[in-house]
Amino acid sequence: MNKFQSIFIVLTLLLFPSITPAIVITSDTTWSGEVSLDKDVYVPEGVTLTVSPGTVINVIPSESTKTDPEFMSFRREIIVRGTLVADGKKGSPVTFLSPKKEKSEWAGIIIDGGNVILHSTTVRDAETGVDIIQGSLTARDSLFTNNRYGLAAHGKDTSVRIGASEVRENDYGVLLLNGAEITGSDNIIERNRKKDSHISAVKEYPVSLRNYTVDLQEKSRIFGDEVIMGTVTWQGRIQVNGTIRVPANSRLVILPGTIVEFSKNDTNSDGIGENGLFVQGGFIAKGTEESPIIFRSAEKLKGMNDWDSINILNSDRAQNLIEYCQIENAYRGMHFHFANVAVKDSVIRNNYRGIQFQESIVEISGTQLYDNKSALWARDSEVIFSDNLIYRNTSGINFFRNTLTFTGNSIVNNERGGLRVREGIPVVEENLIDGNRYGMMVVDAVYGTFSRNVISHNLETGMALRGPANIDISGNIIQKNGLYGISIQDSSAYIKGNLISDNGERGIGVISFQGIITENNILQNGLYNLGIDGATDVAAPRNWWGAGDVRSTIFDKENDPSRGRAELVPFMEKPAILAWPLNTVKRDAVWRGTVTIGKTVVVEPGTELAVTPGARILFSEGAGLNIRGRITARGAENNPVTFASLNGGGRGEWDEILLEYADGSLFSDCVIENATWALHVHFSSLRVEGCSIKNNYGGMRFRSGPIEIRNSSFRNNEIGMRSNQGIALVTENIISENRIGIFVREKGGGLKIRKNNMFANEDYNIRVGDFNDEDVDARENWWGGINPAETIFDALQEPGIGIVKYEPFSGDSFALETPSNTMNKKGKELKDEGTGAEKK
Repeated sequence: MNKFQSIFIVLTLLLFPSITPAIVITSDTTWSGEVSLDKDVYVPEGVTLTVSPGTVINVIPSESTKTDPEFMSFRREIIVRGTLVADGKKGSPVTFLSPKKEKSEWAGIIIDGGNVILHSTTVRDAETGVDIIQGSLTARDSLFTNNRYGLAAHGKDTSVRIGASEVRENDYGVLLLNGAEITGSDNIIERNRKKDSHISAVKEYPVSLRNYTVDLQEKSRIFGDEVIMGTVTWQGRIQVNGTIRVPANSRLVILPGTIVEFSKNDTNSDGIGENGLFVQGGFIAKGTEESPIIFRSAEKLKGMNDWDSINILNSDRAQNLIEYCQIENAYRGMHFHFANVAVKDSVIRNNYRGIQFQESIVEISGTQLYDNKSALWARDSEVIFSDNLIYRNTSGINFFRNTLTFTGNSIVNNERGGLRVREGIPVVEENLIDGNRYGMMVVDAVYGTFSRNVISHNLETGMALRGPANIDISGNIIQKNGLYGISIQDSSAYIKGNLISDNGERGIGVISFQGIITENNILQNGLYNLGIDGATDVAAPRNWWGAGDVRSTIFDKENDPSRGRAELVPFMEKPAILAWPLNTVKRDAVWRGTVTIGKTVVVEPGTELAVTPGARILFSEGAGLNIRGRITARGAENNPVTFASLNGGGRGEWDEILLEYADGSLFSDCVIENATWALHVHFSSLRVEGCSIKNNYGGMRFRSGPIEIRNSSFRNNEIGMRSNQGIALVTENIISENRIGIFVREKGGGLKIRKNNMFANEDYNIRVGDFNDEDVDARENWWGGINPAETIFDALQEPGIGIVKYEPFSGDSFALETPSNTMNKKGKELKDEGTGAEKK
């Protein structure tokens, strides 16, 4: 061994994170008697752990900071990727428990691709008795009790068969997520404290995943265990059959279009490949979008841990760069320690852990981490993490004791946690956290800002607070989470200006809380808007709780004398004004109360935006809505939805509501005013009914269809409607006091205009454009009691364009039910019910 190799080994031992001691069952093993576990237990693939009748397994509680990617929980766990057989007998059961006998003391038995068979077995005191991520559980004559969750199963590919078993006296009995099912008979699932069973699934949304490819080439070079000295450049197709070491003052540069493949070398038979890169000098892997760099397994059947990692250690003098790279099939795709690294526009997928770092300065942007066991783990670092996608990993992101700026990210559809922040100084803003089992958990942070995030559709809890103090939670949209919007325990926070709605059970659930909840809109949550489960009083003054009896939406001392009191008064009489925090609506959303739009918001394909009665959507100058999914804006007769200018006043103060390929959209009982164009519709099926569209430059313009417009009012617009090759039924509307009522620009043969009151438009009731060569069907309308021809511009004025066919027409006005306008039978009065003003 040379001098350099000795120094390198010493430094490596110093720089690597300490590995949490664990019991790895490397060969078939049997436990019996009394077993005390003060370490995690790992049963790898191909290995069987058998537990004899009468065995008691005491799991010693521990909430650790372990870094090993093969483990799933920060608590003590038994993880099974092979086989676990607990072979209890009647009168001689197997028992898994904590010595404290308090729930959530250990993680539980986690099945990740393995098989667990339980006969006459009790599992208790865990976060989840048995958590089936992948693989199978078979249980007979068994008991799951005093856990937070008795059983949890994820996805249709899990198999859960239980018979003659009991799931009782847990917080929640059975949690079935994303299509998981339980089969079996003669089971008792009852007396669980909060809910016996909870079934939840996420909607499938389109996600644009990057998958970089490079044309296959002949291998340009094969490396074994080697040390790189000076500056070395790699190009072409490289195979690594050992460990490449880059010492200090040396540098490895990898050029665009290079493929680096690592063969699998597993000397200790733990299933984890050992070949990889160890960099203590400089590392530059700068691909391009057209010519990315790929790091992957060299094996024909590629696995998740075929090679070790790109390790960058003690390299902080200059920034290392990884750009337009794809890293896959590794134990840890990237691992940094005492390093300065930027990761940009890359793909990290199909690794045990995507990225792990400690004591480093790291910037990660524009990168996708998907289909990893664990996306990212970081501690004691300075981190900028922006505009990344964290998708479909088993576990999402875990930050511990970092100075963190976390902005513009999408954390969606991860099987377990989305984002966990423990201690440190976090700033978490303008992120989407959606469709995970847990959305975001904040633990023991003393300071921090969590603002303007959308936290939605998480299967259990949107945001959980466990022990933080003095944190600011403001301007967030927290809705449609399976159980809780916000869950609070032993925490202090300032919770202000959030929309917390449509969550399955509780908008906010509190065990103990010393902060204040104020000026939020908290409404329409399943059981309670605010539920207090502990003895501490909760300060929640000046919130808007929606319409109806506020007390009926609160669970506190008035319901159970052992609970704390919710201090609610004074109430807000009107909703707080909240800003939509993102430039997109990527997941189904519900807008309630008053929502302001600062810049144009895009509703993405496959997504529905629902706007509820009484909602007021207020736009800044130049802002609008771009609907590429679907919008359903449903007001009520005396409680319309309003789309208007934030400043109020004249025409054109905001842009428009643009619908493109937005089939199935609806505007019902809405008021739309102050826009450039209120509705601009292309290639969308749309229904507009009971709406008042007024005081815009243009009321509605459309192309294609089909569109149905009925029982609505178009008033005081420059142009009421404008059709360009439109297919529409326009019926039972009032179209008045515009400069032009309906402008038919081109191909007006698809219009059917029936039983409308069209009158008193300044220039024309209907104006046929110079490019329209088709006749327009406008029969059976009322034209204000005068000759219809006097109010129409068509081929009679400009030969060669289409004719408006208006005969027969009505001699009297129609008695129409429009939202804010009513006509008397003779059509001589126009009344605005909103202001009480009358015009003769």
